[in-house]
Amino acid sequence: MSVESAFVDPPKLRLAWFWWAVGYVLLAWTVNDSLERHPPDFGALFANDKVLHFTGYFLLAIWFGGVARRRSYWLVGLCLIAFSGFIEIAQGLMHHGRQAEWLDFLANSLGVTSALVIAMIVIPVCSALILRLSAIGDGTTTFPQAP
Repeated sequence: MSVESAFVDPPKLRLAWFWWAVGYVLLAWTVNDSLERHPPDFGALFANDKVLHFTGYFLLAIWFGGVARRRSYWLVGLCLIAFSGFIEIAQGLMHHGRQAEWLDFLANSLGVTSALVIAMIVIPVCSALILRLSAIGDGTTTFPQAP
């Protein structure tokens, strides 16, 4: 694979099934933490609840952005935003110390969108850099010679 093609679509991950499984565990953990009756207090770590929502979904989207093919980012974003909406609806239906807040949904959606935009830029650049560095010394990469 050439460095230029890494910008179009990075190489397929080794053990992709494992990385997807870890992502599904992260989603299950998110469901558990989101639907607990007495959620943990992250007040000392995050001054604002919306920052916590943004950060959590940003990290989920970065994870899945690293696992999914670049051409599937729109589907990753759609699924994570829908997941966030279902969590908010479930919280509204619980009536046990949780309530639906649509500003949480907005913060989640902004976290997903921001992460996938960053992933579209950073992941191909990192893949191309790794490919370039791995090609040094194998005779396939030539560098200009000093005069």
